[in-house]
Amino acid sequence: MPKNTNSLPPSQLGNFSQPLFVFFLGMRNNVAILILLILGGTACGQQVKQEAPKTVQEEPMVMSPDKAYQLWKEKPQEVVILDVRTPGEYQSGHVKGATNLDYYANFEAEVQKLPKDKIYLLHCASGRRSGEATAIMRKLGYKAYNMGGFAAVQNAGFPTE
Repeated sequence: MPKNTNSLPPSQLGNFSQPLFVFFLGMRNNVAILILLILGGTACGQQVKQEAPKTVQEEPMVMSPDKAYQLWKEKPQEVVILDVRTPGEYQSGHVKGATNLDYYANFEAEVQKLPKDKIYLLHCASGRRSGEATAIMRKLGYKAYNMGGFAAVQNAGFPTE
């Protein structure tokens, strides 16, 4: 009998095809992963960044009382001042011509009765309620800005009564 020159013992020479199959199976997975990485990288490199159109919600929600006053003076027919304080707070002093729409009195339902073609400048006593009201109006598609508290609105020059 001829001498065996293979490094494998004769008992494993019969299973020679099994390790080869596992090797090729592993290679096939590696090739598939490599193809996916190449295609994925190519697809990522070809992405075109599209800029979404600017919506009302992307604009700043806050407008300084000074800037709001200038806007109100320039476009009085387009601007509506919304005082979202309670009727009692409103009666104690308010911007002349402002509409009182109490934040605590079913604000979301009431605000939907307003036209959407106006610019709304909101205020309350401190700016918290008007900030929340502005967010609600923005969600509903209104062009609305929070001016903050009543004292700051008065100091900007809005006429009060």
